[in-house]
Amino acid sequence: MDTLSRLLSLYTIRTSLDIRCELAAPWVLDEPAATPGMAPFHVIVEGGARVDVPGHDTLDLATGDVVVFPGGSAHRLHAGPATDAAPVRPLAADGPLQRKGNDGDGPGTAILCGSFVFDGAARQALARALPDVMVVRASRADDFPGLHALVRLLQHETTVVRPGGDVVVAQLSGALFALLLRAWLAGTDAAPGLFAILADRRLGNALARMLESPERPWKVEDLAEACHMSRATFARLFARLCGMPPADMLTQLRMARAARALLQGEGAVGDVALAVGYQSEAAFNRVFKRHYGIGPGGYRRAAHLATVPD
Repeated sequence: MDTLSRLLSLYTIRTSLDIRCELAAPWVLDEPAATPGMAPFHVIVEGGARVDVPGHDTLDLATGDVVVFPGGSAHRLHAGPATDAAPVRPLAADGPLQRKGNDGDGPGTAILCGSFVFDGAARQALARALPDVMVVRASRADDFPGLHALVRLLQHETTVVRPGGDVVVAQLSGALFALLLRAWLAGTDAAPGLFAILADRRLGNALARMLESPERPWKVEDLAEACHMSRATFARLFARLCGMPPADMLTQLRMARAARALLQGEGAVGDVALAVGYQSEAAFNRVFKRHYGIGPGGYRRAAHLATVPD
């Protein structure tokens, strides 16, 4: 399994694709700030749009482009003069998503709107390692065939009612985050954090080793050797790119692996502790509670109760 796949397999990221907007300029969509753990996104499947975000330059998006707001920032999408914008209203259901439209008479734009939902661990590790505004300009590149194909399929499946459309759209949108992340990492300099390490050719091996064998008592010297660097150079570069020392990153990955194992019922708490490198169950319990605010046993019980129907 490759490093990105190992990383994403540790965390729960759900995709909620809810609305298809079919708009003719001029139009405006004002989106309020999202609740914590939700990252709104918009996929331009036809036409173009502009995006305003407080504190950022206006973005121009074309067909195939995607914008994500990992921190849930409030934002505005628009086309044409805002003062002349025709009101956006719900349309009759015709397909697996809610539909919205307007009575504008200018160039048309179709947008798929939804949110990525990060659980607690993913919110701490992944959402915080992404920029406030994440843009993938697939319209300007030919080297993202998977993302291009997915956008085309989503456009096709959300246009009209088709047998099994709800399931198809749910399955397709479930792959969207991984494809977006792959394209984003290939096309940008990641901000300091987890993804900066993943994208860095010099340090990527260290993250790969920790993900492959989180139970090993990794020392800085071992990780530096895997990256063909001196200990001092490795430690300095890792801290600069990641914002934390390697030991803290290893603990974060261990706790994510432990949380996933507890949710999936992979043995007793002591077995999970050993699987992520803790010989002492008491020590494991202390670190786990420091990360999640609840002990591993309580974490497992709470997750089980959350999945039991009323």
